[in-house]
Amino acid sequence: MKNRKNTLKTFLTVLLITALLATGVASAAEPSKSFDILEERIDYMELMMEFIKGNYKYGVTDEELMNAAYNGLFDALDEHSDYFTADEYENFNLKANGEYGGVGVQITKRGEETVVIAPLEGTPGYRAGILSGDIVKTVDGEVVTGYSLDKVVDLMRGDPGTNVELGILRQNRIEMITVNIIREKITIVEMDWEMLERGIGYVKIAKFSNDTSENLENAIFELKQKDAETLIIDLRNNPGGLVDEAIDALDLFIEKGEPILHVDYKEGRGRRSFYAKDEPLDMPIVVIVDGGSASASEIFAGAIKDTESGTIIGEKTFGKGTVQSVIPITNGGAVKITTAEYLTASENKIDKTGIEPDIIVSNPSDIDLAALMSFAPMIEADKPGYGDTGLNVYGAQQRLSFLGYDVPVTGKVGTKTFDAIKSFQKEEGLGVYGVLDWTTKDALNAKIDNILHRGAIDYQLERATQMLRKELN
Repeated sequence: MKNRKNTLKTFLTVLLITALLATGVASAAEPSKSFDILEERIDYMELMMEFIKGNYKYGVTDEELMNAAYNGLFDALDEHSDYFTADEYENFNLKANGEYGGVGVQITKRGEETVVIAPLEGTPGYRAGILSGDIVKTVDGEVVTGYSLDKVVDLMRGDPGTNVELGILRQNRIEMITVNIIREKITIVEMDWEMLERGIGYVKIAKFSNDTSENLENAIFELKQKDAETLIIDLRNNPGGLVDEAIDALDLFIEKGEPILHVDYKEGRGRRSFYAKDEPLDMPIVVIVDGGSASASEIFAGAIKDTESGTIIGEKTFGKGTVQSVIPITNGGAVKITTAEYLTASENKIDKTGIEPDIIVSNPSDIDLAALMSFAPMIEADKPGYGDTGLNVYGAQQRLSFLGYDVPVTGKVGTKTFDAIKSFQKEEGLGVYGVLDWTTKDALNAKIDNILHRGAIDYQLERATQMLRKELN
C-alpha cells in the first residue's frame, strides 16, 4: 500500500512539473486524471496543498488550507450542515446560551442567501420592524450573499450600544431597505402568560428551552386557578429550540397513545417515533402560528393539527424540519451535520413545506396600511348576493381579504366570497345570509376605519379569542 501511495505521488508530481515546465506557472494545466478509490483522492489533496504552499505568492498556513478543505466538504451538503473552527464553535455556543449582544433576530441559510426566521419579541430587531422572510443582503455595507451563517451572525453581533446597518430585501419590494439598529444585550424571555378574559388563558412561548414543558404546566395550573377553561398558545415568531421540550409539552394536550412526531434517519437506520404518554388536559386550545414559527414550533403545531387536539390559526409556518447534530472535534472546532428529518404525526413533511393553519388569518403590516386608502368605495345602492357583481362586491372582497378571509378579489360573489360574508356576519352578530347589505358594509368599513385611526389590530389573536368564546358558550 505504501509503495502504491509513493508511486501515485511521484506520478502526480511529474504531471504537475511537466505542465509547469511546458506552459509556465501562470497558465499551467494538468492533464485530467480519474480516481477509483478515496485514498487516491486524499493523496491528491495532500499534493495540491504542497503545490499551493510552494507556488502561491502570498503566505498561507497548513491550518488555513485544511479549514478551507473542511468547509468545502460541508459546502456539498445542505444549508444547515457546517464546519466550525475553534473560534466559530465558541461563538456558536455563545449564541445558543440565551444571552448575547446583538440585534435579536434568528436567521438561517436558504441557498446563498441569509433569511430571517423570526425577530425575537422585545429586541432591537423586532422594534426596528425586521420581518420573518426578510433576506439580509448587507451588514454595514458588506455584501453577505454566499457567507456562512456564522459569519453573518458574527458581523451582526457587537458591543451593546453600537450601531449596525442591515440591507434588507423584503417580499413584494424591489428596492433594498436600509435598517439601522442599535445593538443590545439580548436576553430571551422564553414564556409569559395571562388571563385575556373570563375563561380564556393565554401563554406566549418565545422559544422551546430547558424547562419549557414544566413552565407550561405551571402556567396552565396558575391560569386554571384564575378560572381559565380554554387556552391560547402563541407560537408566533418562535424559531424553535429543544425538540424534546416540545414533545413533553405536547403530552399535555394529545390523547395517550396518539403519535406526536416521527424522525426519519438515513436509509437503513430506520425511524424513531414519539407517542403521547399521559391523558390530556380537558381544555380546548387554539395555537397561533405565523411565518416566524419554525422547527420545534412547527412540530408542536403539526401534532396538534394532525391529531385534532386543537385548532391552528394564523399563517403558514417557516418550514424548517431537519435534525442537526453538533459534534465537537479534536482541533477545538465542531461539525454540524443534518442527520434526520422530522415528519408530523400523520407523516407529513415540515422542511421547506411548513404547517398550513386550519384557519388562515393574516395580520396587517405597515405596508398593508398604505393600501387601505385605495380600497374601492361601497356606495352602490344594491345588496349583492350569490352570483352578483359590482363595485360593492369588489370593495367588500378587498376588505375581507385584508381582514384575513380567503376570498378572491374579482368583483363577483362566488362560493368563497359568499361563505366569507356569512362568516363575517356571524362573527359580528349580524343576520347570517351571505347578502352584502348596508349593515354588513357598515361593519366592514368600521373594521377598516378602526385600523386606520387606532393602528393595526391583532386579528389572529382576536379570531382565536372569538373561537374560544363560542366554546365557553
